[in-house]
Parts: sequence; C-alpha cells; structure tokens
Amino acid sequence: MKTDTLVSPVSTQVAPVIITALTLKPKRIVLLSTPKVEKFTRQIERVLGYKGLKVEVREIEPYNSSSIERAVSDLKGALYLLNCGTKYTAINLFKLFPENSFYYLPDGKIVKFDGTLVAQAPENLLSVELHAAAYGFKIIGQRDNLGEVESRARLTFKIAKNRTYQRILSRLYHEAKITFFPPELSSLFKKVKGGYEPVDREYIGGKWLEEFVFLSLKNKGFHDLRLGVKVEWFDTGVQNEIDVVGVKNNRFYLFSCKTEKNIANLTEHLYEIEELTERIGGDFGKGHLVLLSQFISKEPPSREDFPNAPKGGYYQCRKEWEKYRRTEEGRKYSEEEAKYRRYRALKKRAELLGIKILTERDFLEGGLSVW
Repeated sequence: MKTDTLVSPVSTQVAPVIITALTLKPKRIVLLSTPKVEKFTRQIERVLGYKGLKVEVREIEPYNSSSIERAVSDLKGALYLLNCGTKYTAINLFKLFPENSFYYLPDGKIVKFDGTLVAQAPENLLSVELHAAAYGFKIIGQRDNLGEVESRARLTFKIAKNRTYQRILSRLYHEAKITFFPPELSSLFKKVKGGYEPVDREYIGGKWLEEFVFLSLKNKGFHDLRLGVKVEWFDTGVQNEIDVVGVKNNRFYLFSCKTEKNIANLTEHLYEIEELTERIGGDFGKGHLVLLSQFISKEPPSREDFPNAPKGGYYQCRKEWEKYRRTEEGRKYSEEEAKYRRYRALKKRAELLGIKILTERDFLEGGLSVW
C-alpha cells in the first residue's frame, strides 16, 4: 500500500514505527509526541533520517481528545499506526479514522483492525546498529577476529560436543602452567619453560561457548549477527557488553553465555539480560541465557538410570534414602537431582522475565526451529 502520509503517536516502543515507515515509505511521516517521550521521538527521527525519510513532529496532549484531533485535522487521507502512544490517544485516533487505522505485528505483518493485511515488512530492514540506535544505543565495539573464529570452528564444535573437554578447559583456565592436556586440544596450548600455557586464555575460559553460539546461529536465517558487541547509551558513557546479538525478521535477539554453575549469580544475571533485551530490543526483543548442560538437568533423575533408588518418597522412606545417598549410585542421583532443582528454579525465574534458557545441547540437537 502506498501512502503520502503516515501518522504515529510516539512511546517507548519505537521499532513498530520505524519498521512500518521503512516498509510503506511515505512521503511524509508525522509523529505525535509529548515532552515525556521526546527522547524516543529523537531516536525515531535519527534512524528514519538516516534512511532518507522526512519526519515532522507535532506535540499533543495525550489525554486530551481536542488536542489530538487538532493535531491531525489537516492530514486528509493519512494512515494511522496505533501500536504506540497512550491507549487514550490510540482510541481517539481510531474513532476519527477507523478505516485508515492499522497495527504492526511481531511477525512483520501490518494489518487493519479487522485483520486485513496492509503490507508485509521485508525481513531485512533493520541491522543490529539500526535496532540499537532506534532504542538509544550505539555500537562502540565488537569482536573483529571472525576469521580466527571460523578457522577453529571444528575445534569449537568438538568442545561443545564433549563434556570431558569442557571440564578440562575449565580446570586448566585456572592454572598458570600445565603439564598435560588431550592431544585433540594441542592447538590451544604453547610450550613454555616448565610446561605449557594457553594460547588464548579467554577462549578456554568460556569464549569458546560464545563462538559456538555465534557459529550455530549463522545458518538460522539471521539478517545480521554479531559477536562480542559493546554498546553505549547515546551521550551517557554507560556501556554494556553482549556476547552474541542478532536481528532476524527485524526482531532483536540477545544471547548471554555462561560456563559457570553458581545459581545465585545466574539468577541475578537474568535481570541484567531482561533489562538489556527490553531496552535494546523493545517489546519484540528476545533474550536468552546459554548454559552448559553438564550443570543443569531438564528432567528429574529417572528410575531407569537409578534402579536402586528407594521406591517411596523421601519422607516416607527417609532411612532408605539416607543410606542410598551414601552409595556411589546414590551420590550420582543426588548430583542429578541438584542439577534438576537448579534448572527448575532458574527456569521459573527466567519465564517470569521472558528469558529463554538454552544449553549447547539445544544447539547441537537442532532445537532452535522456533526462530
């Protein structure tokens, strides 16, 4: 659909306005703004201006119907995007222009309120930079050694598939010098006097997982994908680092990778992921925490794996359980049970925050088709 004028109220959610404007490419874009959302208005202007679209800003009183009507009284035949602004503003504009009002959906469809399709947004409108800029961030750095990342991709996937390698690297990360490592990992170490040292301590300390996630996502349809990104709020100096970020179908995806098992730290880290995802990705952003599967269990210990476990519950068979837990099998049962409880507690908190928890096994087993 072609239109001369696109009108949209402004709120903290700016992506729908930008994506719709870049899809419809109107001659004029009118933003209905208030002092409260002036910062977000500037962000929309910055991105659309960069793309060569003309933006006009008109101030309204968002809870005054007369103010809203006056602001658009001269805009004959305009289309009205009602994702943003206050509900009161949206309702008033819909009453004034029911046939010309529409909405942007997360799957990229631009539809009228009766479900009629107006347009389908192209999937590659926003890059990581543009998405970040739309929400007030700028990219100030990212890992640029992608050639090296690609060259050791086979080794990275070997580590992801082998829990023994993962444990060895974790242990060696904390040692200044070592005297032994599996031959398959020889490229990660260099000979020095009295033993060996890691060639890249950051890689064996956990960067391998970030690279694994990045490499695994390359063929998942992401329009733009970045590794080790540093972002900064415009004009503030406040910075954040994100392990892996990408844009697919104009939605922002954030991945934070952790090779530790401290549940207290991970729970706290969920809030950081949620805040960054919301601030840079808006309502349609998706945050992920990627953990090593050796530290969590998605299912409780099974009877098949632990045939000698008491048949009754702990409180009904307390003495039997205490005796069982002192056996070799019982100790392994307790470890698996602890990993399951750890995961269950973490998942519950993550779901409340809209964060998805993944492991390297999810990537290896192809459990990412939902994207």
